[in-house]
Amino acid sequence: MAPVLLLHWNWSEVIEMAAELQQWGWDVITESDDGVRAVAMALEHPPSAVVISLQTAPHHGRDVALALGDHPEGRRIPVLFTGGDERGRRKVTKAMPDAVIISWSDLPESLGQLDSQLRE
Repeated sequence: MAPVLLLHWNWSEVIEMAAELQQWGWDVITESDDGVRAVAMALEHPPSAVVISLQTAPHHGRDVALALGDHPEGRRIPVLFTGGDERGRRKVTKAMPDAVIISWSDLPESLGQLDSQLRE
């Protein structure tokens, strides 16, 4: 199973978030600085999912998801948004009506469902 690509625009926080995902049993790759690099990473080595935190700079996460959607390969990668405030979540759903936005606590279950679907 490919790792999860976790995007959060704060380096020290993304390390803590990745550690939590790893405790839940997931291999994790992180990006906290460059959305263009995140898209390139995802297209070059497709992850099992891209998890985008909306806690900090939700527009950056939205732009990464939109850029992934511009590529046929990127459209095949599941994208899950997590966290953030209501305003940030609204901006994402306005640009991407089908966006999947979940709480951090629901993330393990959602990733597990994606994993099951990929194994079928």
